[in-house]
Amino acid sequence: MTMQGNSHDSDAVAEYDPETGTYTVNYHETSDIELSVTVVHAVLEATGKEPTDVNLNDVVQPDALNRLFSHKHDDTARSGGTLTFEFAGCLVTVEGDGEIRVDPNP
Repeated sequence: MTMQGNSHDSDAVAEYDPETGTYTVNYHETSDIELSVTVVHAVLEATGKEPTDVNLNDVVQPDALNRLFSHKHDDTARSGGTLTFEFAGCLVTVEGDGEIRVDPNP
């Protein structure tokens, strides 16, 4: 099942995996949308919540999240790294390769 973020003005597409019950979004560095915004949109898709119902700042600073997974100063991609945190009742995992996993029922 593929969910489009049209209701929240995002071009991110979350893939639902019925075996794990998680949603996955592949964030691409060339995206016009920041990583932190993509995380929020993925959580909104997974939960059906409205943007006014969630606040990423409550759990992680969006600018820090963006910088953590952005390209290095020499413009090469970062490799490795994982950040997992709870947000809006979900367990969110961001991988260095751009994969974002949202588990709405951790």
